[in-house]
Amino acid sequence: MTVFAGLKMPKVIYEADSQYNGKIQVVKQGEVLKLRVKEFNQSISHSSVNAKKMVWGQLVDLLKEQAPDFTSALILGLGGGTMQHYIAQAFPNVHMTSVEIDPVMIDVARKYFDLDTIPNHRVINEDACRVVIELAEFDLQKDSFDVAIVDIFIGDVFPDLGSSGNFLAALKSLVRPGGLVVFNRIYLQRYQDDVNNFIDLLENFFQNVDKKVVAGYTNSDNALIYGRVVAE
Repeated sequence: MTVFAGLKMPKVIYEADSQYNGKIQVVKQGEVLKLRVKEFNQSISHSSVNAKKMVWGQLVDLLKEQAPDFTSALILGLGGGTMQHYIAQAFPNVHMTSVEIDPVMIDVARKYFDLDTIPNHRVINEDACRVVIELAEFDLQKDSFDVAIVDIFIGDVFPDLGSSGNFLAALKSLVRPGGLVVFNRIYLQRYQDDVNNFIDLLENFFQNVDKKVVAGYTNSDNALIYGRVVAE
């Protein structure tokens, strides 16, 4: 018997091509499913114990510390919905609106990651930039969320829109004064200068900007960057 006996190797059980994300894979290892884009894990089964130690669970812990009484959240980016599952479990009274541009991603989240079982959750299939700017088109209003979370990636790449002043100003307008805005960024060494510059930019829009670094198990160290919205 070898040390590898009983080890369950990962197996690709679904693969699709997307105009937005390229190749999307669902990988099964034991009883755990992982959603991969460009070899980076975008989501993991919400039943996984390990996921709670990773960025999704750490974000929930941050919300417990920084916004324990919040009741509404705007989440830009969906993946398989791991974050949304964990938020719903920790804050059962919260109403969430998620924005995801990629219909293939939404389909995968429904088929493999129990998306439709998340209570009080609305999914908008649209470009996040358009949603935060053209509010009336999506039945949204200014100052209507307690928390906004930006979790947009293509593989490990944070899109340019996330660093746009117009986007940040529009996002800020959706969050009530005193509310919390959180950005999830990959914090690998090659991105750290960019992330640190991004933090400097955020200080022009939000108060008390800070970060929480989450160490990944493989290739996915993250920084959760957060700040407060204050009344103008």
